Amino acid sequence: MISAEGRTLGHPAVVLACLSLASGCTDVLTFAKLGEVFTSAMTGNTALLGIAIGRGQMLAASRSLTALFGFVAGASVAALIYNLARTDERLGAGLRRLLFVEIVCLGGCTILWSLSGETIAPARLYTIILLSAFSMGIQGIAAQRISSSGISTIVFTSALIRIVTSFTGMLMHLAGAADARVSTRGHLATFAAYAGGAAFTGLLLSHDIGLLKWIPFAAVLWAFGLSLLPVSKGESVAL
Repeated sequence: MISAEGRTLGHPAVVLACLSLASGCTDVLTFAKLGEVFTSAMTGNTALLGIAIGRGQMLAASRSLTALFGFVAGASVAALIYNLARTDERLGAGLRRLLFVEIVCLGGCTILWSLSGETIAPARLYTIILLSAFSMGIQGIAAQRISSSGISTIVFTSALIRIVTSFTGMLMHLAGAADARVSTRGHLATFAAYAGGAAFTGLLLSHDIGLLKWIPFAAVLWAFGLSLLPVSKGESVAL
């Protein structure tokens, strides 16, 4: 379900889908181009950190650790911004501020990355990883506040469990399966957007298209633009 505050945004379901698409693109780009590191999927990034430490690959470990630090820092700053914004009488102001800050950080990251060559200098590389992860940490808090049913745009393990449980209940005609199906739609939509973004980026990686770096920024910018639109009275909020 979309939260009461999330319903103050224009097209909140599409906003969540755009953010998920940005995350999928980001994970593929950073893993393929920044030294096998995830800046959105912290579960996978933590696993990579453990593997690197176990193999004694401290350089790889430092990249994963930078992403983990950036993500935690971004989530912390986002929580601070959101709580401070709660004093604003305009419902939804905090969410829009979070999306705006994410755009600024992600834009800075993308510009810095675009200005770098094929071989990125170490200092610049770690800055790009840090900014990307910081942006995704902010997004995690924003998505959490838009949804009241635990919909995430960056973590999908629990979403997959909910989706499988819901469809299993439907096949077995269990009581409450219809309600579970309705609440699962949002998880299914965001997961599809994440997978679609990842697949699209993966397909185009071999062509070395420089504009690929801008897809996450463009997706979040689009989400922010949608959030500013008037709320449609007939829009479904059953997510």
